[in-house]
Amino acid sequence: MSANGSGDGVRAGGEPFVVGGLPVPPELAGLIRAGKWVPPAAEVLRRIFDDEPVQPCFYSESVLVRENRDWHTETDPVWLGDPADARNQGIVPERSLSIADLGPDMPVMLDYRESLTAPRVLYMNDTVWVQVAANVGQFIDLLYPDGIS
Repeated sequence: MSANGSGDGVRAGGEPFVVGGLPVPPELAGLIRAGKWVPPAAEVLRRIFDDEPVQPCFYSESVLVRENRDWHTETDPVWLGDPADARNQGIVPERSLSIADLGPDMPVMLDYRESLTAPRVLYMNDTVWVQVAANVGQFIDLLYPDGIS
């Protein structure tokens, strides 16, 4: 539930949850505010990310804000992706939000380059950014196939 009790990711004053100028999708904002944005079982994460989770962390509102403060000014090519690698989706820090990680140097991001309302979900698998879901709704369905209680 959001501060106004609606579960839609909107704050009590009607303002949306925005981080670094990017709107957090309402379905994700609602989970975060309700305390339901938590890592599912390791086998679910393995299936979705095709990688072994080490210490998965799905960010609370305060952590999401803090993590993205520095991320939006990132310039290290190691994190941006090699455009010469056809497998790599790449990423633009100021057009993305870090929402979780599967462990150290295993970030999960929302990619807003194609849409401000329906960002893709990307994951850095080794040194390659790969798409794990076309949008947040699809990602949530993958994470919690039996729904969220």
